Amino acid sequence: MSEIHRPKNQQETKNERPDRLGTNIYSSNDGKSMHKSLNGEFTFYQMLIGQIFDEKQSLANKKNSLVEYFKPTEKSDKKIMMEFDTAYKPEKAIHWYTRETCVYKILNKALRTQNMDKIFPFAPFIRDINKQLSDEHKLWVEKEKTSSITVHRGQLISKDEVTLLKSNQGQLLSTNSFLSTSTNKEKALEFAKSQSPPNDELTTILLEIQTDLKAVTKPYADIKHLSAFSKEEEVLFMFSMVFRIENVCFDEENKLWLAKLVACSQTDPGIKDFSSSLDEEFDGLSRFIALGYFFIEMLQYDRAEEHFQNIIDKNLTKDDLELAYCYHGLAQVSNEKANNRLAIAHANQALEYLLNNPALSENRLVSSCYNELGSAYTHKKDYVSALQCLSKALSTHSDNNKNKVKTYSNLADVHFKMASYQIALEYSEKVLQYQSKTSYALIGNTYKEMGKAYGKLNNKTKATEFFDKAIEYQLKELPAEHPDVSCTYNDLGLIMLDFNNQEKAIEYFEKAHKSQLESLPSNHPDFANIHRNLSNYYMKQDNLDKALLHQVKVSENQLKTLSSSHASVIDTNQAMKDIYVKQKDYKQASICTLQILDAQIERKLGDSSLTISYQNLEDLALDESNLDQALSLCLRALDLELETILQQDFSLIFLYKAIGKIFYKKRQLDQSLVYYYRLLDCHLQKKPFNQSNIDKVYTYIGKIYLKKSDFDKILFYEKMNTSPSVNDSCMDSHQLIDNIYFKKRHAKQSFHYFEKVLDANLKSHSTNNSILVKTYYILANISFERKKFDEALKYFFQVLNNEVIQKSIHNRLLKNLCKAISTIYLQNNNYTQSFIYFKKLLNIQQKQNPSGDESSARTCVLLGNMYAQKSHTSEALQYYKLALSYYQQIHTVDQSLINAVQLKINHCHSHFPNI
Repeated sequence: MSEIHRPKNQQETKNERPDRLGTNIYSSNDGKSMHKSLNGEFTFYQMLIGQIFDEKQSLANKKNSLVEYFKPTEKSDKKIMMEFDTAYKPEKAIHWYTRETCVYKILNKALRTQNMDKIFPFAPFIRDINKQLSDEHKLWVEKEKTSSITVHRGQLISKDEVTLLKSNQGQLLSTNSFLSTSTNKEKALEFAKSQSPPNDELTTILLEIQTDLKAVTKPYADIKHLSAFSKEEEVLFMFSMVFRIENVCFDEENKLWLAKLVACSQTDPGIKDFSSSLDEEFDGLSRFIALGYFFIEMLQYDRAEEHFQNIIDKNLTKDDLELAYCYHGLAQVSNEKANNRLAIAHANQALEYLLNNPALSENRLVSSCYNELGSAYTHKKDYVSALQCLSKALSTHSDNNKNKVKTYSNLADVHFKMASYQIALEYSEKVLQYQSKTSYALIGNTYKEMGKAYGKLNNKTKATEFFDKAIEYQLKELPAEHPDVSCTYNDLGLIMLDFNNQEKAIEYFEKAHKSQLESLPSNHPDFANIHRNLSNYYMKQDNLDKALLHQVKVSENQLKTLSSSHASVIDTNQAMKDIYVKQKDYKQASICTLQILDAQIERKLGDSSLTISYQNLEDLALDESNLDQALSLCLRALDLELETILQQDFSLIFLYKAIGKIFYKKRQLDQSLVYYYRLLDCHLQKKPFNQSNIDKVYTYIGKIYLKKSDFDKILFYEKMNTSPSVNDSCMDSHQLIDNIYFKKRHAKQSFHYFEKVLDANLKSHSTNNSILVKTYYILANISFERKKFDEALKYFFQVLNNEVIQKSIHNRLLKNLCKAISTIYLQNNNYTQSFIYFKKLLNIQQKQNPSGDESSARTCVLLGNMYAQKSHTSEALQYYKLALSYYQQIHTVDQSLINAVQLKINHCHSHFPNI
């Protein structure tokens, strides 16, 4: 239905109607090149219409009604669908299509988004529209006086589509939905100019379409008398109608694009060329199954996977060959998604169907399956297995020239990745032997690969020679701005970068990028390659800002077609993280590291054989704003790893270190200590010992003990009859016992280690040396934790008696010492000494913070408890009241602490009312 002339009160909003044209292009140039996949969308829609016209198609709507199939939730939609189910007649197909209903919306959206599940229920309806258009076209031709007409359409269009239209003048175009046009150019232009693009990705275009009424084409007709909007001068073209792009230019006067198209007849040479290439490529393959391969070419990997899997799950194949094609398609999808395990499994499943059937064991698909296996093993860097699979592909009797080209190309690629450049060249020579009858463009690509190999061999003369030959051959049948040529300039830029000719490198990179902008849609992966290379160039220039800018563009491009857990996306995040670290932007570096870890965990959940790289996890603790998220991911990763390996496995060292560091940053020192102990276990299990690494771990452990100062906390919570926020309820009794034993064992080991450190320090440092003081404090702290209180007291006094400590009453260490010593004396029931040091502690706390804080309140409570124990109720009450006043000034204090102190005060008053 035309949006062009509808009266304003009848126009739908842009959300209700498609706001862009939706075109797909078939270029004979692309068909001869490495960018053949650019024709994928055009081919998909031409095959789709064929499947819709196949009334035997098994995916047609099995349900009797639209209501039953779509289950609408909106009352208005349900009403319309019920009307369609009960009142629809084929002779009213066009009228129904042009009505402002959910039927129009669902159908066109399904067509534009290639949603097969929603397209096939409408197959009978689409066939009825086609028949009615065909019948109307015949009547129109009979009464029309002229042999040709010109129609127009004003429309929003994506800038990507404009780029493709401009670069493919002379080639074929089709729309991915029905095309509504007008015979009134002025109204079409008025409508086009009235539309303001809602974002930078869209622009406006006016289509001018010339048609030969007597040529045999897909049907179109004047539908004014059939439309729900009979006042419109509307000509409706059947979905998948093919046009030739005559001219595309920008109209400066009207500030919009103009495109002149000509409707193609079935005898058009371009359509014949397309049909023959399709027959050759999918000889013997069900066109319905083949749709999945075009989803892959359109970079719609999820849709492709869903399509193949749906066919398998619903038993829609007729024989083993079709099943093998489905699994081969799934292997291709998995390779594109970098899911190597699934790719190998699917390719082997396809081979099982082929090789177990004598009639299929020589089918050409056998070679293709071995090639997919080779690709999967290459991605895994298992080059030996890759070469074995490719060797099997070559030994297949059905391996025709086309398959041999692919196999030898893959062999050259594997050897290139193995740095066996001379062998790679030999296989490229074999590729050339089998390419003698193929296109110049494909031969040019082989010369380019040979140029890359010579570049790696540092043979600049030969490298340049073969790149020149590559461009020469490509330009024999491709335009200068073709993506194949862009790729050659891109690779030439890389070679120049390797040769340290940075001036030439940037020249070729920019030339490639400019060409891509004129010939490729923005989601094409070639853009990721060029931006990655530009980033590497600017890294060599030490221009971090520009290097980062291009890596961000790599990421933006990848995420248009790949999942965030794809291996290539992970590599890009790693590159961005490295730049952020160089820029000292630790917040962004931490975010990238989190994204990397999250993606690796997701990949490992799908394939437990994958290894997660934890080397970069230290960066997580650089930014404190992300600590909770970082900790959650790290613990999740650890749980995942411990499903298959032991706790002391050496591969966990980076993970333990990261978790320990994060807990340390979060001031959760006991938890931090556990994971550094785990890290220590990993190093102690590895033979031979690396003493340097063990010393480093003990350095971290020492730092934790230097920070620990909660000597009175356990005592405090015991006396208050409350408990700290530690919950071990999730652990079973065996796990709890194991953890206690584990901590005790390591605390003992740590004590002996730092005893040796102390002995060494005593021989080389003076009594007041800060290193010696720290060692005493660490030993005291470990002894306290082990409940060796006499030993702890000895070391705490060694620290306390140090003259450096005594000089500063505000010293944090002095406060911790008083807290520790007073607590030990209290544990030993030495109330006299405990009173002395608790009062010293309170004195320091009050000088540091006269208004009091939670630490001061806790000390007051402990003093109150001690006086109460000695039946000195008046003094106890004094300290309880002081504690209460401190707590009441703290807005964030736990109310249970206030309640507990108030209870103690009430208890004193109830027993001694005269106080």
